[in-house]
Amino acid sequence: MQPNRHILIHLDGRRPTRTVAVSLERCVVMIHRYTPDGLYDSSEVIDRLPTPAEACEALCQAHLSDHFAGLSQGDRADIIRRLALIAVGDAPPGEHRTR
Repeated sequence: MQPNRHILIHLDGRRPTRTVAVSLERCVVMIHRYTPDGLYDSSEVIDRLPTPAEACEALCQAHLSDHFAGLSQGDRADIIRRLALIAVGDAPPGEHRTR
């Protein structure tokens, strides 16, 4: 994903365990791990599209992402469109399907 052309949308609140990373070219899910005392440990990119439920949740949370506000209006619209297509089960052309 190109710098400044993607956003991270945290799905699980302040200490997210799942994040949807959306760019103008691709959309993937990331899983985050924390230590038993609640500190960030590591992240892993899961090479799959978000499920329709995850895409719906990401649509609802997108406006809360600091990265989203920094994009141009056109780029924001493209990201919302990509998430909406995934949410209704119609991945954008060229996207890989959920495994």
